[in-house]
Amino acid sequence: MATTTFYTHITDPVSFTCRLTQKVFKSGSNILIWCDDVSRVNQLDHALWSFQSASFIPHEIWSPQQVQPIGLQSVLLAYGEDLPVIEKDYVVINLADAYWCNAPRKPERVLELVSNDLDEIAAARQRFRTYRSAGFKVEHFDMRMQN
Repeated sequence: MATTTFYTHITDPVSFTCRLTQKVFKSGSNILIWCDDVSRVNQLDHALWSFQSASFIPHEIWSPQQVQPIGLQSVLLAYGEDLPVIEKDYVVINLADAYWCNAPRKPERVLELVSNDLDEIAAARQRFRTYRSAGFKVEHFDMRMQN
């Protein structure tokens, strides 16, 4: 069953995205980080190279008009107006107001990252209901409760 996990009330979305990406990458999964615009892609590109002094997360900026890399484990940063067709084995980290349950090929795993912004929280509530209605298993972690 496809699963969506919401991480809400994130105080530092860039740092959290880097840590979560590293954790998912170390598990052996392919990752697509879906952003709302090119400036966020560039911000994360820089952050993934520099967030830890002793290591980095290998990644590339991917245009959905390009052929998706196949075979090697990859971390892709992308954005666009339309959700791309991706391989099912990709974990999507969603940083945009996008509904991956409506994607041309639904991923098995979507991680929704939501900051403290009230508008972002309201939009996430709607995505939460939509994913559940689409048959996704939905999980929620309130990051205010984490140390």
